[in-house]
Amino acid sequence: MTDSFPRPRPGPSRDRLVVRLGCTAVAALLSVVVFRDVVTDALPLLWPPTTPFSRWFGLVTVLLVSFLVLPGVVGTLVGDRLYDSLDGDGDEE
Repeated sequence: MTDSFPRPRPGPSRDRLVVRLGCTAVAALLSVVVFRDVVTDALPLLWPPTTPFSRWFGLVTVLLVSFLVLPGVVGTLVGDRLYDSLDGDGDEE
């Protein structure tokens, strides 16, 4: 008799997540260091929120994407490559 339920596929291991988080933190720190002039120029614009609110919200969105989301994507890709090269087998199954 065949099993009608698919085999469960657990998420990434704790070690892989730690490597991803570490690489993401390094990528985020590197982007802040490289673009420190942008950060220092934008900090006075963040608080207090400016009028119109949509301009302030747009600035916050651009800064979050450029300093958190993009390093998160790069850090995850680099972290997975690094983990797979150090792990040896490159497959979690």
